Amino acid sequence: MAHPDSGKPGFTLRAVFIAIGLSLFLLASSTYIAIKLGALPWPIVFSVIVSGGALKILSGSRKLNLHEVNVAQAGGSVGGLVAAGIAFTVPGIIFLNQTRGLEIAWPNPWTLGILTALAGLLGVLLSMPLKYTFIDREQLPYPAGTAGAELLKLGDTGGRRLWLIVMVGAAAGVFALLRDVFFPAGFTFAALTAAGIYLTLNPMPLALAGGYILGPRASLSWLGGAAIGWLALIPLLVQDGLEFASAKSLAQNLGMGMVLGAGIGFLAGYVLPRAGTIFAPVFKSRKGFGRLFPLLSALGAGGLLLSGVPLGAAVLAVLGVWMMVAVAARMTGETNIDPLEQFGIFVGLVIAFIYNIASLELSMYASFMIVTFVSVACAIAGDAGHDYKSADIVGTRFFDVVKVDLIAVIFAGLAAPFVMETIRSGLGNELFTPAMPAPQAQLVAGSIFGFEYPRVFLAGFGIAFVLEILNTLLPQRARNRVLIMPLGIGLFLGMGLAIPIALGSLVRAYIDKKRTHLYHAVLLIAAGVMGGEGIAGFSAGALTTAGLSFRSGALALAALFAVILSTALFFYARKPGPGEGKDRGVH
Repeated sequence: MAHPDSGKPGFTLRAVFIAIGLSLFLLASSTYIAIKLGALPWPIVFSVIVSGGALKILSGSRKLNLHEVNVAQAGGSVGGLVAAGIAFTVPGIIFLNQTRGLEIAWPNPWTLGILTALAGLLGVLLSMPLKYTFIDREQLPYPAGTAGAELLKLGDTGGRRLWLIVMVGAAAGVFALLRDVFFPAGFTFAALTAAGIYLTLNPMPLALAGGYILGPRASLSWLGGAAIGWLALIPLLVQDGLEFASAKSLAQNLGMGMVLGAGIGFLAGYVLPRAGTIFAPVFKSRKGFGRLFPLLSALGAGGLLLSGVPLGAAVLAVLGVWMMVAVAARMTGETNIDPLEQFGIFVGLVIAFIYNIASLELSMYASFMIVTFVSVACAIAGDAGHDYKSADIVGTRFFDVVKVDLIAVIFAGLAAPFVMETIRSGLGNELFTPAMPAPQAQLVAGSIFGFEYPRVFLAGFGIAFVLEILNTLLPQRARNRVLIMPLGIGLFLGMGLAIPIALGSLVRAYIDKKRTHLYHAVLLIAAGVMGGEGIAGFSAGALTTAGLSFRSGALALAALFAVILSTALFFYARKPGPGEGKDRGVH
């Protein structure tokens, strides 16, 4: 049922400015989170609260326009999506240069920014016709969007809830900065190494928060994969005489194969049998937007050409986007998961195969640009459905959301390469270590270059592909008892990250079962923790890039975050003002 204020304009100048600012904030924090955590839970609740709080301050005593909040949060959310598209792909260049001794050029930030912005614009445009099928007709759940709408309808979008997010975010930032100064390598259980078990725990609040948001099924599947690989497979291989580095690489190749196999298995088992209903909406649109499809597709191909991609490959990449965005939208709507980098890998591998058959040359650099372009477009088109779902429930004008997304994606797209450059310059020594593993980028790099154990990779791919096909044949209630994709990620990343993620999910399981009234309060805390640690880590990298030592920059930031924490604690603890009584339930 729509909100009583349905139809009231939400697209205002201040909503647009808040959307742009929040989008850039989430771009910076989410890029760091994506590389460090190996996953990026969708921060729509965080976006709703921050947008609502900012608009409540600007509105003064006037009634808050919830549609304005919805528009601001939708545009703000775009920054997180662009961050995923960049962070999951481009760092793979660094990985290949470090591990394979290659000299693949790092992309020019302005050229990459134009490519990213064009991919994002194409993703927004293609998401529009998909909305009419997946939300209007099929009523897919889009869980994150539904959660955001519920929060909007409650009216709990500012006041003490905003200060709660700032408070826990600042506390998480202080902890993370001090941890990285005094315990940068985490805690290693050396006594287990004799048994071939190499376990390092890195205290990471954002992993606990991520586990809560991901939920028990995904998080415990992640832990199961880590246990299989790092408590069973690797120790057995080490005891059999294989060096640890080789055993670790073998397990990781198996995990990467399972991640990709699960994605392609879903495509074959679920998407292709429904191809007619899924892809048809891409070729339809309303209100004249259809005329923009060929223009923006041509501009996208031009952006790829500018990035050094051959003309034929650029055209094929745009066609691949047209197909994959529909898959991304459907998968996100039903599962709340958008494996965007896998859609990019799939299109990239198909294009590489065609070029190989035709005896044409396609450089690794060009392949990275193709995967990045497809990944960003699929991230935007897939997860935009959450915002459309929220708009549908609350009654926000659909085209208000589309317009703010188009504006925000330009700013976020152009800024994304500079955010990545800051992390590369300031935190480059930590990339592809247990502290910042960037597993998706390693998967992209392995898919483009080739894996150390290709047969093991193919075995993992085959196992996951078959299991995913079988999963689609089961009755609805029996599906997804174990999620194959998180299981593969756990196999790849190991126990150090899997344990805190699983602990966070157990908190979620307890609350879902025994304390359901606390769900939103803890969700806010989790969102604040992830945002706080993310922006603290990115800021430390920025200060390092500016010439400050990491230790000095981190300690200075920790002092600043402590001041923010004290201020937020003061405002959170004060008596609720007029109209804020409803916030008393948050603890």
